[in-house]
Amino acid sequence: MKAEGTPNHRSRVAAERREKTRAKLLHSALIVFSQKGPHALIEDVIAHAGMARGSFYNYFKTNEELLVAVACEVNNELLRAIDPVVQCTTEPTERIACGARLLLRAVIEFPQFGSFVSRLPVPTANSSLLGIRFLARDVALGVVSDRFMRVRKRAAVDLVAGVVFNAAYSMAREMLEPDYPDAIVKAMLLGLGATESDATRIIATPLPNLVLPATSILFQAQNIQI
Repeated sequence: MKAEGTPNHRSRVAAERREKTRAKLLHSALIVFSQKGPHALIEDVIAHAGMARGSFYNYFKTNEELLVAVACEVNNELLRAIDPVVQCTTEPTERIACGARLLLRAVIEFPQFGSFVSRLPVPTANSSLLGIRFLARDVALGVVSDRFMRVRKRAAVDLVAGVVFNAAYSMAREMLEPDYPDAIVKAMLLGLGATESDATRIIATPLPNLVLPATSILFQAQNIQI
């Protein structure tokens, strides 16, 4: 064990403090961006975090850099929660449906996430958010295995990304029917080439609870207002 006051101990404590401060900024930024959009002022984030302006610039240089960092952190939190569930099956159509349904459930269960998504410009959302990486991976599996015979790989990826993002946007902006998430995912599966019977069966599969750790910024922000 390293004694307190040694260089290694001081370095570890400094790194932990820096990580906590960065997480606090991301948490505050998620709340501010979800309320005011991606062009919210840095001053709003600093005020919510309760820190000095100079401290902020030790972590982020621009508003755009902060926005991308928040989107990536949210994306990673959702991937860690959803992808292990998705990988419980090897069938690509089931994987895509499970991932999309869980992402849309997150919009409902974490209102700040839905509000954040609905205010993002489309390029940012498609590149940094909504688990596009594992959705694209499973689309590729479907194409290779001839599960999706009506659409090419790139078109299939864009179809899935577009449907999920726009569905999340609609759910965050409107009061829709409770079965809307399943209905839109079923329509997406049909567009990919699934049969009516397969799509109906897959959508009827129960989903597990979406659990995020208490340390995640989505969990912490879900009931907080600025």
